[in-house]
Amino acid sequence: MNELISTPAKLLLVDDDPSIIQATSRLLSDFGRCRFALSAVDALRLLRQEPADLVLLDAEMPEMGGLEMLALMQKSEELAEIPVVLLTSHRDEATEEAAFAAGAVDYLSKPIRPGVLKARVSTQLRLGRALAHVRHISRTDALTGLANRRAMQERLEQEVLRADRLQTATSVLMIDVDHFKAFNDLYGHSAGDFALIKVAECLRKAASRVNDFCARWGGEEFVVLLPHTDTEGAMVVAEHLHQALADLLHPHEASPLGRLTASVGLATLVVPNSGLPAKEEGGSIQDRLEHLLGRADAALYRAKSAGRSRSEADPG
Repeated sequence: MNELISTPAKLLLVDDDPSIIQATSRLLSDFGRCRFALSAVDALRLLRQEPADLVLLDAEMPEMGGLEMLALMQKSEELAEIPVVLLTSHRDEATEEAAFAAGAVDYLSKPIRPGVLKARVSTQLRLGRALAHVRHISRTDALTGLANRRAMQERLEQEVLRADRLQTATSVLMIDVDHFKAFNDLYGHSAGDFALIKVAECLRKAASRVNDFCARWGGEEFVVLLPHTDTEGAMVVAEHLHQALADLLHPHEASPLGRLTASVGLATLVVPNSGLPAKEEGGSIQDRLEHLLGRADAALYRAKSAGRSRSEADPG
């Protein structure tokens, strides 16, 4: 197998001519797994089921052409970043300009030359992986490996919209490491960084479901997003965190408890079953998020005031 890419790719070939699909699949088999669709409608359905690393899309198809499919992809949050190479029998400048204007990352004229096709696909896959790596870095906390504040804010917006659509509860935990300034003063900042890494590991253990999302919010503060979780379920996750920290037995001689602990405030967003859009359910998405996080922060303050190393839930 040619060493064209580091790991197998997921390709989607979209063409209404089965013979072209067959020939292209053989040419690109070294790159990874090739799925195919004979229409744009089927292609969009397949992409929503499982995103591709690269789409090779025929420009001229019955019912919906490649340019129209590209336009729909650009309007979809889940599909907009999938790179698309447009394939067309036209060689005029206007068609090429229209392809790039619609969002294509590359453009190839038919008949396709095998060597050129492989080279272009290899280039786009490498670029796609590089961009994905950059996006990952920009949304990851360098110290703990958790998501960073920016990534959490984006995810919170998505989950509130999903909660509106599915009419499910969503909870957040606001977590603060107890007496952390005193910890740093006693042990030094390198030891403080190591302690935050250990807290992050405990968070991963406590919030371990597929859709649970943990982030370092800033300093010694963390936020956990718990989709499809009511207050009772969120409290269970908080108790799992306390237990994980207790099992850790990380020394903290500047704390009255003698070990590393954390305080937790939690709040739950319960979506009323009114069928109204989010903006009519209490303001904009951003306003609702700020209110939700403010409630969790107020609950965290109560947990710290009550002696720390405990959880408090906002009454809602």
